[in-house]
Amino acid sequence: MTQTHYSSQRRRRWWPRVTLLVVFGLVAAACSSTTTASPATTTNLDTNSVETTSTTAAPQTTEATEPATNEHPLDAIDAEYEGALLGVSTGLSRAERAPRFRQLEADAGRQLDIGHVFHAWDKAIPTEDDLMHLEDGRILMISWNGTDTIEIANGDHDDWIRTQAAAVRDLGEPVLLRWLWEMDGNRRRAWVHSGPDYVAAWLQVRSIFDEVGADNAQFVWCPNEFLFWDGGDPEPWYPGDDNVDWLCADGYNWPASTTDPEWITIDEIFGDFVAWAAPKNLPIIIGETGSNEGEAGAKAEWLRSVPQLLRDELPEIDAVVYFDKDFRDFGHPDWRLDTSSESYAAWIEMSNDPWFTAITQ
Repeated sequence: MTQTHYSSQRRRRWWPRVTLLVVFGLVAAACSSTTTASPATTTNLDTNSVETTSTTAAPQTTEATEPATNEHPLDAIDAEYEGALLGVSTGLSRAERAPRFRQLEADAGRQLDIGHVFHAWDKAIPTEDDLMHLEDGRILMISWNGTDTIEIANGDHDDWIRTQAAAVRDLGEPVLLRWLWEMDGNRRRAWVHSGPDYVAAWLQVRSIFDEVGADNAQFVWCPNEFLFWDGGDPEPWYPGDDNVDWLCADGYNWPASTTDPEWITIDEIFGDFVAWAAPKNLPIIIGETGSNEGEAGAKAEWLRSVPQLLRDELPEIDAVVYFDKDFRDFGHPDWRLDTSSESYAAWIEMSNDPWFTAITQ
């Protein structure tokens, strides 16, 4: 998460509608015994980042989980699907996360489609949170952080990547893997180095997952949304259509009041990104988003507007994941859904909009 500001003089570009044609096949990986390798000796360069929350690793097993026999929800994301999957990432302690998800679902009267978790580079997959989402029937999205991209590209961490890839494979379910997200921001620049270095590292990670047979890992490429503003050039950071499964961006509504000219709706945050992404005919996901509370009722209105804005302005977006975390201790807003009774009621309404429930009906 990187705080950014929009110029009050900024003009959004309008673009022609592009019909998203996605034929997205998912193949559950074959079950096999896991060969455990020790992680490469390294210092996790982002362990202290609040966005790479480590959770307790689950006990290792030697047998893979059997793939679900029912059609997987991701199978519905094709040219005929109109609507978007809905998910959440939440803070709190590990012990509180499962109750938080289940309470959100109970209050909304529906199951969330995606459960989003954050992993430090050296945190083994799966964690108890990972298994919780799979056991509850949500699509698991793992944001797995990185380490020095030059070292990764040189093969210094191949054993650890191979161990993680085998663990993902043995989950036996499709997993959205958001590796080294927001790589274009300043927070990781010291060890991401550059766009080409990041791409070389991405290709190395992806090749090892392919080698191990982790075909259930769907790689989610996810910079900040400001990489696309006003003719920005994402290409130095992009691994190429053949090496990416989902296109993603993160973006937030930061201001504390609607009177601030930078108070913006979801279509204004992600419009430039979608204009770039839609012609590529790959699934599109908002990996993180949220709104500040603002004056009374402002956040509620922001949330309530999301389904209609997606329907009218950004129908190409296939999934939205809300960032349900309180970041005030780090100088950021409280993004949680229940910062007011009005905002929480609006979230419940948003969750039950037909645009977000098409896959469950």
